[in-house]
Amino acid sequence: MAIGQFAFQQAIFTTLNVAAITDTLSCGVVDEVKQNQAYPFIAIGEETAIDYSTKDIDGGEYTVNIDIWSQYKGSKECKQIMDKVHDLLHDSSISVTGFNLINVRFEYSDIMRDPDGVTRHGIMRFRAIILG
Repeated sequence: MAIGQFAFQQAIFTTLNVAAITDTLSCGVVDEVKQNQAYPFIAIGEETAIDYSTKDIDGGEYTVNIDIWSQYKGSKECKQIMDKVHDLLHDSSISVTGFNLINVRFEYSDIMRDPDGVTRHGIMRFRAIILG
C-alpha cells in the first residue's frame, strides 16, 4: 500500500482552494508557479515523508511547506493569508482520500522580503501523520 503523499497534497490543495482565500483575499492556489503568475498566490512547496508504519498499517509522517507570495506594500496581505492558511490546516480534520489523517499541526512560519525589494515570501510548515 502507498503512504499517501499525493492524496495528502490533493487534500491540502482542496482545503486551501476555498472562497475564504480565493475570493475574499483574491489569492490563487497553485502546485506549479506559472510564468507571469498573478499575486498574491499560495504554492504548495517542498515536502518530506518519513515512514510511520506499524506491523500491519502503512503510514507516513509528513512535513509540507506552504509558500505565500505577495507584492502588497508591507507584510499585511501576506500575514492575512498566512492566518487563513493556519485556520484551515492547523488541527483540521481534512479528508485524505484512502487514508486516515491522524493530525496536522502548524510548526512555524517566516516572512522574508524577496531580493527584488517588492515581493514578500511567507513560508509556513505543517507536520501531519497519515495512516493507510
